[in-house]
Amino acid sequence: MTRYANILNDDAFKVVIFTPGNEELMARMIEVLIPGKKIKTLEFRPTEQHGLALSDKISNFDAVCTSDTDEMFIVEMQGLPETSYADRMLCYASFPIRLQLEQKLNEIRDGRHKVPMDYSLMPIYVVSIVNFKLPHESPEVLDEGLVSRYGICSPKTGEVMTESLNFVFLELGRLEVRLGEEGKCRSVMEQLAYSLKYMNRLMECPKEFEDRLFPLLFGASEYANMRVDKQMQVTKIMRTELDILAAKNYARLEGLAEGRAEGLSEGLAEGRAEGRAEGLSEGRAEASRTVAGNLRSMGVDISIIHQATGLSEEEILAL
Repeated sequence: MTRYANILNDDAFKVVIFTPGNEELMARMIEVLIPGKKIKTLEFRPTEQHGLALSDKISNFDAVCTSDTDEMFIVEMQGLPETSYADRMLCYASFPIRLQLEQKLNEIRDGRHKVPMDYSLMPIYVVSIVNFKLPHESPEVLDEGLVSRYGICSPKTGEVMTESLNFVFLELGRLEVRLGEEGKCRSVMEQLAYSLKYMNRLMECPKEFEDRLFPLLFGASEYANMRVDKQMQVTKIMRTELDILAAKNYARLEGLAEGRAEGLSEGLAEGRAEGRAEGLSEGRAEASRTVAGNLRSMGVDISIIHQATGLSEEEILAL
């Protein structure tokens, strides 16, 4: 077991970070991701109230943060690329919208809401930490090369339709600082990205990371500071993800093997087996590198990755 938990998995992130007692950590993290925002309150809610529970066997929590001007924030972690991820975040944004409207209705029923019902909303921020790169038309959209931000406005003039819905993406896949190069981080944002990306492969918080965010983050992620039940939850989550990746890798390699055999047969019949085989071989190698990169980001031992993918230690370390 490593010293720190791998929190690049959404479930593990919630179990480790979304825990009563981590209010200051969550507040500081949001202040770094969205400069100028000051968190006033932080409420932890069972995910069942939001309809986002991924497993009835794991007690996850969503954090609903409120700023000193009553803005609302929700935070998500996504370790692996996913189709229509931006649309998924849009769906998540519907939950704090619903929550605000429900609060208004309850105040009306209780006689605490003195004005007629309306649909005005306090600004909502959906903060998403992703361990990959999102597609962008231009790199100029990124702050510090890592953070992309979106609102609702006219694509022609930039006129803002409403300030009530905002999205912030921290793209860990764009961090150019490699493991062991923490001294190259130029800002607290880069230090945060480095910490999240490499947490479970570090033995201590880098001494260069002086912001108060980091003792809080590393302290919450250290297995020794967790209750036994939380340690077991995190371990189960990571083992489950490893099993899923291993199964996907096996299916991918089996499919490529079948395709290679079919391609060779067709290639021989058409007199171009060599080129066909070379293309399939490259495809298989690329698939193995992708899986190896995912496993390595989870902190899986190099020897296990070698057995699962067939890549050499040098190839794995170069990813």
